[in-house]
Amino acid sequence: MEKGIDSNHFFDSFPQFYETSKTSPFPNRLNNRYLALIDSNKEIISNSSILDIASHDGRWSYAALKNGASKVIGIEARENLVKNSQKNMELYRIPKEKYHFITGNIFNEIQKIQPKTIDVVFCFGIFYHIMNHMLLLEEIKKLQPKYLILDTSVNHSKQPDILLKKEDSKNEAAGIRSDFSSDSKIIVGYPSKSALELMLKSLGFEFRYYHWHDMGITNWEHIMDYKNNARISLVAQNLTDSVKTTEWESLDETSKLKKLENTIEKQKNAI
Repeated sequence: MEKGIDSNHFFDSFPQFYETSKTSPFPNRLNNRYLALIDSNKEIISNSSILDIASHDGRWSYAALKNGASKVIGIEARENLVKNSQKNMELYRIPKEKYHFITGNIFNEIQKIQPKTIDVVFCFGIFYHIMNHMLLLEEIKKLQPKYLILDTSVNHSKQPDILLKKEDSKNEAAGIRSDFSSDSKIIVGYPSKSALELMLKSLGFEFRYYHWHDMGITNWEHIMDYKNNARISLVAQNLTDSVKTTEWESLDETSKLKKLENTIEKQKNAI
């Protein structure tokens, strides 16, 4: 990362991200999540291609690029947030060839991405706003990434279950209404920690948690969900793909970028 940027207060250096979303734009929350999701994983993010699922206003895509990611593809259902993502990248002078944001349903758009073109998948703040948890993980698995970084709310059950809740899709922080919903209210599922672990293990992911309580945090304002273990962060390694050298890993950086550009062109043609 560039000199002069304080990792502990990353978003203070890029305050536009406090303005381009209504969803938890609190400095203490965003900066602590940056440490958990980006800074602690900067070694696997550097020189990697990133898929940012539910990319919101581009905050995490931008953070990845500032930590050396080679390219970012973001999928976001809300058009206004995609526009804000593009504006943020332009404001902070990120070269256009470094990012591509897609407006669309994550389950539809992820299928258009060519396998072995993504090194790391971000799944931040979306896993508890859906019902098809295994389907999403299977689609991620099909891409054959090296790593999945996941951050989600969980229910407190000790059993591997999913707690159903209703939320209003009109809320920017909520899930997206399906074509079959009778109104703006949708059903989403909060997995338990053991349910999440069972799903990841079944697909060949080995994972480690970010231990929020061991980070010396003294100010828990706006991050009480992490303190209360109602939300977790982890990085999962795709073991079943990492044991062999893939075609993607054998490419140089120029060839990787070219392959990603071809994927993006296919997505544009499909829209």
